[in-house]
Amino acid sequence: MHKYPHPRSSLKFVSVIILGLTGWVYGAAALADDFNLHTVESKAHSLVERPYDSRSLPIPAFLKNLSPEQYSQIQDTSPLWQNDTTPFQAQFYLPGSWFHQPEVIREVVNGQVRPIPFKLSDFSFGDLKVPADLPDNLGYAGFRLLAPLNTPPSYNEFISFLGATYFRAVGKHAIYGTSARGLGIDTAQPSGEIFPYFKEIWLKKPQPGAQDMVVYALMDSPVATGAYRFTIQPGDSTTVQVQATIYLRKPVQVLELAPLTSMYWHGHGRGITAGDWHPAQHDSSDLVMADGNGEWLTRPIDNPLQIQTTTYSMDHPVGFGLIQQDRQFSAYQGIETQYQRRPSVWVQPVGDWGKGQVRLVELPTNNRDMDNIDVFWVPAREPAPKTPLHFAYNLRFFLDNHGLIPLAHPVGTYLGDDTKTAGARTVVIDFAGGALTKLPGSMPIVAHLSAENGGKVLSQKLEWDAKAHFWRVIAVIQPQAGTPSNVRCYLTLDKQVMTNTWTYLLHAAKE
Repeated sequence: MHKYPHPRSSLKFVSVIILGLTGWVYGAAALADDFNLHTVESKAHSLVERPYDSRSLPIPAFLKNLSPEQYSQIQDTSPLWQNDTTPFQAQFYLPGSWFHQPEVIREVVNGQVRPIPFKLSDFSFGDLKVPADLPDNLGYAGFRLLAPLNTPPSYNEFISFLGATYFRAVGKHAIYGTSARGLGIDTAQPSGEIFPYFKEIWLKKPQPGAQDMVVYALMDSPVATGAYRFTIQPGDSTTVQVQATIYLRKPVQVLELAPLTSMYWHGHGRGITAGDWHPAQHDSSDLVMADGNGEWLTRPIDNPLQIQTTTYSMDHPVGFGLIQQDRQFSAYQGIETQYQRRPSVWVQPVGDWGKGQVRLVELPTNNRDMDNIDVFWVPAREPAPKTPLHFAYNLRFFLDNHGLIPLAHPVGTYLGDDTKTAGARTVVIDFAGGALTKLPGSMPIVAHLSAENGGKVLSQKLEWDAKAHFWRVIAVIQPQAGTPSNVRCYLTLDKQVMTNTWTYLLHAAKE
């Protein structure tokens, strides 16, 4: 257990848990008179010492009852800093629709906090019929940041913070897809999920020529408080450096760090189409994980018939993320949805996170409007109540998946039902990239395929596509009825591993 001084003026030392950080150190700029992460940590510590205040400001029925489509018509037409020579601007969201929790948002200028005055006249409402008595002190529900990213000198939105602790980002020419969260608690637990929220936000005004934007956030909830610093840099891919300190008010069932949320409806024989004609509809296709022992895993995402939770124990994780493999319009045929432009998102721990689990939660859905995929890190040790947990990680939102996985890896997964054997499934896995790119089809590549939990591999073969240059594993596997089989597959050449490991929880086909 490390010893760490709390950033208040008191000389008392308190115990903390630090994930991956040998020292939570600030430079000379972090003085008492300057606003910084220590300032927010002090606020989070004060919150955890007090009973949770569940009261929230009332929201007019006109705003509260808006559908998401109606809510999207409300636009901030007067961005913060639009008349300054700053490389970033900010726009704000009104409370309404699903977003009922107002936030106090301020700016930090040269280390000093300033209020951001609320003006109802800054917002346009499209064709909505706005009541004459709409209050002029509604406050904000969230914000988004803009920069001259796609069409300079015009400013384009590249990250949005809205609802609970959710935020999502894009790089150049991408559109929103997978979201991140500051913290998750008790996802898919019988007692119900708890959604912490950002209670206060501070936007650090950037200097002319700045390459990144800094945002501070104070989190609150019935079970946890927290302090966050986000350093955001847009570009071809957009990166978000996250530094966080959280305090539990009381023990929780599942503490979820660096959570990602996405959508997988159907594609490649996975998921229920519910009559949909598109070949695929999903924001992400695969969960990719890198363990500290050097193993890389690819787990295709599914839309199961029932809630499905899968855990992957790791020690010293290198990273994990939700990947969108196919970047061709023809894979989705979505003129409106443009799934080929949805970003992959990668979580890279800063320092050593030690032992824990990557946990994947898949919920059933029959449409594209529900985010049904959650993935997060569960540390092996949960901090005691009121004991600060410090952790940090980097997020990257990107379109180009090349170079992420050092080895050749699965680039496509297809499932079907075998017509000859009751309950058997046909599994097709395509491997490409890495050293496989330069190998001719005559090389003695060997596929290693296993099916656990009583599953039987009835047949398997390996094919080589000379034109597209990938290796295809085709197998027929019979899981036990009612017991999904954990299937794993990888390729070797002369006993040397050539690919990362494909893994999947395979259910028996319906008879």
